[in-house]
Amino acid sequence: MNFLRELWDAVIYFLFPPRCPVCREFADERYQLCAACQQKILRLDLYDQKVPPIDKVLRVTKYRGGSREMLRALKFDDNLRVVPAMKKILDDVSDRTEILSLLAAVDCATIVPLHADRLKERGFNQTELIFGEWLAKKNLPPKNFLIRAIATPKLYNLGKAERQKVLSGVFAPLEPVDLRGQKILIVDDIFTTGTTCRECATVLKSLGAEKIFVLAFAADFGENLGDNRR
Repeated sequence: MNFLRELWDAVIYFLFPPRCPVCREFADERYQLCAACQQKILRLDLYDQKVPPIDKVLRVTKYRGGSREMLRALKFDDNLRVVPAMKKILDDVSDRTEILSLLAAVDCATIVPLHADRLKERGFNQTELIFGEWLAKKNLPPKNFLIRAIATPKLYNLGKAERQKVLSGVFAPLEPVDLRGQKILIVDDIFTTGTTCRECATVLKSLGAEKIFVLAFAADFGENLGDNRR
């Protein structure tokens, strides 16, 4: 049985060799980035500007090229085929010092929520698809502390000031909870202006959270001026 399985895998590998999900060049493993795309978009680095009430922001990839296209395909085209590649990227960085240090510093994790109408329309929360299983494997199954109480227009065409106005007061506690002394990790798909995560952090700190950290799958820390902002 194992021999037949290995033979089948070899045939599939020969007929459909693994390709990088970003540029479609050949890769060593399925859903793995090629060396060139790793060089361009993989960015395990911290944001060096203050974004109170957030205490620290870490990104996995740079919001450009491949990561941007995967996220747009997922969010705007409902293309779930990109999700395995994004999960593979997370798995590949799981043992990096930056990730281990961040996860060791927090007590629990939460995901930026969608408004109920948007969730019904899309059918899924893209950030939960990317991070949910990975967080559970890290013994940090995401907890739902927040709701998006007010529906907002899509944000990708709005500048920073417009986003701040639109998102002010949008998030609220899901239910009364005491977070005193807790260090909480917010995960989100995209971080650019930081407005969304800052609004979430404000509510969490009003519930007593001591520290708020953010882990973004993709972030623009100011490199791509003129790009759409979140």
